[in-house]
Amino acid sequence: MGAVNGVTIAVILFGIGIFALIIRRDLVIKLLALGLIDSSSVLFLVSLNAKTDGVAPIVHGPGANYVDPLPQALVISAIVINFALLALALVFVMLLVERYHTTDSVRIAAEIEKEKRS
Repeated sequence: MGAVNGVTIAVILFGIGIFALIIRRDLVIKLLALGLIDSSSVLFLVSLNAKTDGVAPIVHGPGANYVDPLPQALVISAIVINFALLALALVFVMLLVERYHTTDSVRIAAEIEKEKRS
């Protein structure tokens, strides 16, 4: 069971998210898949830099095994940016649903093609 770590789980979740993003036609499910991809990338970055015996640089004096705070700050920034991206995408999906009365991406594309022809 030692082979299953955060990086492995992140890669599996990323694959599931990409698969759902490609296969599913519903725009809300696509947004959920995009959220899963974003979360798996955050998990990957956190797991890649994880130290089990690390301490915060402010706690102990010189010679301790410090954890680098920069990746943690970048991950927090990534979480905020991903949240804003998903919120904006949800607004766009709501506008599309209001206009075309469906969340099916293929039907929306067909309706857009009809509008272009007429």
